[in-house]
Amino acid sequence: MAGSEFNLEPSPRVLPMLGEINLDQWRCIAELIDNSVDGFLKQSREDAPFANARVDVILPAADKDGATVRIQDNGTGMTVEVLEQAVRAGWSGNNPIDSLGLFGMGFNIATARLGSVTEVWTTRKGDLEWHGLTIDFDELRRQRHFRTAKLTRPKADPEQHGTEVTIKRLKPEQRKWLVKNANQTALRKRLAQAYSAMLRMNGVPINFELYINNKRVEARRHCVWNEDRVVPGVGGATTSAMIPINHTLPTRFYCTNCLTWVPEATESDPCPLCSAEGSVVKRQRRIKGWLGIQRYLDQSEFGIDFIRNGRKIEISNKDLFNWNDGGESEEREYPTDDHRGRGRIVGEIHIDHCRVSYSKDRFDRADPTWNEMVQLLRGEGPLRPEKAKELGFPPNESPLFALFKAFRRTSPHSKTAGAYARILIAKDNNLAMEMASYFHDGHPEYQDDAKWWELVEAADRELLYGQAGQPGATAQPAGQPTASPGGNGGLPPGLIDNPAPGGQPAPLTHPTAAPTLPAPVRRQVASLTRKYHHQFSGLMWNVVAYEVASSDPELPAGVPWAIVLGDIPTKTYHYLYNPLHPIFQSITMTPRDGMLAHLAYMTADQTRSSKHTPDIAAILSEFRSAYGNENALDFKALPADASAILVDVARALVNACPEEERASLFNDLSVQEQTTVMRALAGKKIKPAEATIDGSFLQSAPSDIIKTLVIRRPEFCFDGKIWDEPYGDLDYGDTEITEDARRSVLSKYVSLVSDAIWLSKQDLSDLGSASKDEIIRAVMSLQLLRPDVEPIS
Repeated sequence: MAGSEFNLEPSPRVLPMLGEINLDQWRCIAELIDNSVDGFLKQSREDAPFANARVDVILPAADKDGATVRIQDNGTGMTVEVLEQAVRAGWSGNNPIDSLGLFGMGFNIATARLGSVTEVWTTRKGDLEWHGLTIDFDELRRQRHFRTAKLTRPKADPEQHGTEVTIKRLKPEQRKWLVKNANQTALRKRLAQAYSAMLRMNGVPINFELYINNKRVEARRHCVWNEDRVVPGVGGATTSAMIPINHTLPTRFYCTNCLTWVPEATESDPCPLCSAEGSVVKRQRRIKGWLGIQRYLDQSEFGIDFIRNGRKIEISNKDLFNWNDGGESEEREYPTDDHRGRGRIVGEIHIDHCRVSYSKDRFDRADPTWNEMVQLLRGEGPLRPEKAKELGFPPNESPLFALFKAFRRTSPHSKTAGAYARILIAKDNNLAMEMASYFHDGHPEYQDDAKWWELVEAADRELLYGQAGQPGATAQPAGQPTASPGGNGGLPPGLIDNPAPGGQPAPLTHPTAAPTLPAPVRRQVASLTRKYHHQFSGLMWNVVAYEVASSDPELPAGVPWAIVLGDIPTKTYHYLYNPLHPIFQSITMTPRDGMLAHLAYMTADQTRSSKHTPDIAAILSEFRSAYGNENALDFKALPADASAILVDVARALVNACPEEERASLFNDLSVQEQTTVMRALAGKKIKPAEATIDGSFLQSAPSDIIKTLVIRRPEFCFDGKIWDEPYGDLDYGDTEITEDARRSVLSKYVSLVSDAIWLSKQDLSDLGSASKDEIIRAVMSLQLLRPDVEPIS
């Protein structure tokens, strides 16, 4: 055999084949941005950071020959020697611990994925020219070697510095994708998420600016409740809506050559795994960031972002919401309390010491440091307390469990005032999501959580006073902050007002009124205040809603509501309604119904022409479909709602029963009823020993058992235990009269429970064939059946 070594230099065909590796377009761009960020990071570690670090991405404007993609930065630049090495396939000159560009293949994969020719130019401060090279994959394949010419070009300003990468001869399918506005918008959003930790002021670990086609990319921040929002827990404890994370782990040895944690070594020893000399280092490890609660619910936009050296590797990851007992299957633990699968727990966790995949889209789950992070954030056992107790795990003190316990529910346990504040939930989630879009657009009045807090307060007022509310009420729940004014003429509840947005006085319909008359008392209704868009015509109505008295000067005498132009410059309308008007005592007419009907009339009037008469029924139908969900009968959700309320009743009944008597709840059942309960527990793999003693079996028992115990143990149901209705406290001085009164109370609630049981057992086809009156009766029963007290979780 000639020679003593094999020449393992790869064939030039390797480089274009790298372009066949499936990498999303935004990840290709991000790979090249990472190289720029690494330069900024390196300069920062050398204690020489400079202000105004910037990366520019120029995407093609048209699908035509000659279109290019260019990424340029104002970093320190590279020497000729470093440039030569940096673009070689398989080479990585970056520090694998502190850099984003962890794999040398990344540059080649990203550029080959987009096009077949790449030019790289770089210069350092003080250099007299730019240094560059061209990687032409087709030419390299033809010439069968990797050599390419060293290029130079003149430099006007010796102080200039930075690097520029231009991808030419774009692949047709990539060029077609890149020029579409929708795709560029999506790419911008993904990059805004991926680099959000560094695009903010005081970014971590550094701050830089990113521009796409000369438009700055703003950090995509999470729309979360403020840190000072707290909810009460058991025993006087409270839980904050945002929990900071900052945990230092013991240092460990790490090999920078084979990228592996070394079990036993010293920095002077060769790596025991790959035998590389001088590659073993002692590595610092820290888990930092935060977990918190989003101001709205969403089926996909929730979860935890995991970050390495400032870049988000995984976005909205939901793995920590699953429980795995060591087997192959996993159980989803959150969100299980919402029948639509909507969640709101979010977070940003920096784990710079954990390994990532070559494509930088996932952390390595086989890395033991990943499991350390999981245990720190969510604890060892299940998040569900009943499951953890059943499996013998100790109490969970993790930050994720604290949020799970306090905020897992998406509707209140009870119908007591303050129930929405206890879980920080807006009743109208569609409105909460619409407001979140204003947050992301940078609207100043929607940056803090005051607007969402107004929705919470409005929902709790509705529990206290009914759907119409109570005009002129000024009391705030104890210990809660007053909503701040702002936006669309909004004022704190109870203030006397008549101004519209921008501080301009609203025009009065009675100009002859004496100017000394006091302004009318109005209370803004946050749940009805919004922009109402009629899609078909494109008309937009900006409405601020107010509860007013019947004597309000802009409400014509005797009418239940009016819509007036409150502020001409901003075209803001005021919806004024008297909640005490008899029309709102009807179950088929609410203040929302009145406003939507009026907006339908206004829309029809605006779109009427000599040749076209609009269909007001179609307009009203569209408005109700878009904004009337609170009164809609959701056949998919109703059975789940009924089951959840029955469980709340069961939990409240057990809590009302003294601990020493809870075993009797099961023992006093008939043999047949006990067998039914045991079957249900077995089906859910719940151990009966403790469940039948502490009463927790009732939450998993068939709903008919709940009805049975309400009938047999009314002493645990009324007089403020589950419901406020008097029962044991009734005494008319005559035993027979008293017993009749008590039977009437019990009969009423047994009927409500029966309605809930019926509804919980219906499927979609059953409800589709049931009469509307029957369904409405069951829905009304759910509202009345919801406990009047807050059950202890």
